[in-house]
Amino acid sequence: MSSNFTKQLLLILAGVVVLGLLYCAPKQESEIAEKNNSVETEESHEGHDHAEGEGHDHEHEGEFEDRLDDSDKEFIAGLEKRAKQIADVDTKLNLYDSLITFSIRRNVPPLVAKYTEEKARVVPTEVNFMLAGDNFFKAFRLSKLKPKDLVAGAIRNYEKVLELNPDNLQAQTAIGVASVEGSSQLGIMPMKGIGILKDVLNKDPKNVDAMTNLGYFAIQSGQFEKAVERFEGVLKIDPNNAEAYIYLTDAYLSQEKVEKGIETLEKYKSLVDDPIAIKQVEDYINEIRNKN
Repeated sequence: MSSNFTKQLLLILAGVVVLGLLYCAPKQESEIAEKNNSVETEESHEGHDHAEGEGHDHEHEGEFEDRLDDSDKEFIAGLEKRAKQIADVDTKLNLYDSLITFSIRRNVPPLVAKYTEEKARVVPTEVNFMLAGDNFFKAFRLSKLKPKDLVAGAIRNYEKVLELNPDNLQAQTAIGVASVEGSSQLGIMPMKGIGILKDVLNKDPKNVDAMTNLGYFAIQSGQFEKAVERFEGVLKIDPNNAEAYIYLTDAYLSQEKVEKGIETLEKYKSLVDDPIAIKQVEDYINEIRNKN
């Protein structure tokens, strides 16, 4: 009995992460981008995904073709060509920043991921490869086609992080999550990803990220008692984890444990400041009580 309301609250929670972490636009645009301001400030289309630039044969090619007109493609091709040819690192990075900014404004997630990865190749740090992996995985999640090359791109960049630092559990957790969600595209069993997440917990029993994802996948597979165990574990470590209360509510309501579900919703409500979210919680609690 997983509710639409629960999904809406999760979208509210996820929105901050999505906008704040996965789609970080460069703070500075290059001079070339400034000169093409009339192109960049056009209204972006609705939706959330696209293929990579021209000349690339990818499964998602055409999914977001309507978001780029001929002048957009010409602009992208010109900047990309310059970025590949120029030797000066700072100029190259500025050009990729412009491409990333342009791709964000045109709402083309695979291009954001592509040029973030190009930046990481120029300056190969853990942070840069992690961001590239996150952007590929975000593009995969937003794509209706769920193409293999996007989830594979995410894992490729997370693995680069581990090459630089084998102890980076954030990257290992991300590989586990991507392996579960992209298992059918990658031709692997979901349990491979679950095993990676459990390995993270073996190394760090208080790893909230791994625990949260294991709890989420337990809900998805109908293992609600296991999910409750995971999220109660999260709350022992982080009592103010609002997301955990929402997932815990989902698990309880899925087991028809109404009072427990209401209790966790009340706790969630006490942690948020958004009056819209609070009103949604109150309305849903009343709806639950009226049905029982």
